[in-house]
Amino acid sequence: MQLISYAETIEQVEKLISHGINEIIISCKELSRFHQNDLDSLLLMNQLIIKNKCRSILEWDVLFPENTLTRAMDIFLKIPLHDFSGIRLQDPGIVYFIKNKYSWLPIQLILETGNHNLIALMKWEEYLGSQLDRLVLSNELSKEHIAHYATSLKTPIEILVFGRILLFYSPRKLLSPLEKEEGVKKYIEAFGTSEESPHSGFPIIENTHGTFMFNVKDLSLIENLDEIKEMGVAHARLDLRFDHSINQLDDLLNYQGPRPLIKGFYQINKTDVLFAKLKNKKTNRKDLNFLGVVVDVERDKGLAVLVKAPSLTLSETSILKIITPEGKEKTLQNFSLKNSLGDKLRSVIEGDVVICTYINGVTVKSQIYYSSSTT
Repeated sequence: MQLISYAETIEQVEKLISHGINEIIISCKELSRFHQNDLDSLLLMNQLIIKNKCRSILEWDVLFPENTLTRAMDIFLKIPLHDFSGIRLQDPGIVYFIKNKYSWLPIQLILETGNHNLIALMKWEEYLGSQLDRLVLSNELSKEHIAHYATSLKTPIEILVFGRILLFYSPRKLLSPLEKEEGVKKYIEAFGTSEESPHSGFPIIENTHGTFMFNVKDLSLIENLDEIKEMGVAHARLDLRFDHSINQLDDLLNYQGPRPLIKGFYQINKTDVLFAKLKNKKTNRKDLNFLGVVVDVERDKGLAVLVKAPSLTLSETSILKIITPEGKEKTLQNFSLKNSLGDKLRSVIEGDVVICTYINGVTVKSQIYYSSSTT
């Protein structure tokens, strides 16, 4: 199994070569989502890689709208492609262009954001034929899938074994409107907080290609390299860009960085866990006294309840019982039910969405039952 990595400076190229990494990914800011160097530095790095008899791979991984492709194409046509061992592509339109105009140039196809199934991967093999040099697979695959694909595909595969995990991408500039300083920066970094979970510290980058958000934890499969090699994976990629350092190559096993490390989907495909939650028996009860289900929660303001009872009359002395998806029970009395206009309701019918008094600890999918009346 071959280790590969990125370089953005001459010094990084030298460091990678000194550690025995003989395939190095390089690019420039017009063609790459994250590289910030210009065309001149790209060509200098390539000369050094060739001089050391290593493989240089040009990365063109930007997803281009039609109106931004012209500038990238101007830069691309200035690059001596015969000096490179291959090109890494992600945009299907660019794949089509390279296939038809440069059929001699080996393609490393980046499929990290889709094509998780074997049929799709085989279709890419069929389409690109002998020009396909490598398939770069998603880090959302379990080790069972990776092992199966490694033995089922004709093409060598590559996976990420160390680096940031991309969660979200938009071609829109989402950070610059929040900047208080005048003038638009070409590169902005920030940290995001989720409104739907307690997680915070999501690294966010905005550059000329759009906005990228990463996981709060970084991926590391360094401890599993021997196992990955035995599975038949031909190439393992290290991504030491951003706040990582090429110097960490000295001791990745004892890496101490700004964020914790995880193995992601490698150990288990956690999407299976969601099915058990969807089939939670606690959220499927239908008693005679069943009122409805909570469909939205706004803290300190109210619970939006979808009424599923055919007809139910409520009095001032009614007591409601709430059961959360975790099975916790809560009691609600001296409550009010209102419609979307704020009018108080005494009776509700099936299909209504009503606003109920907020109670702490109640979440979406909690079930509400008519319990009794006070005397």
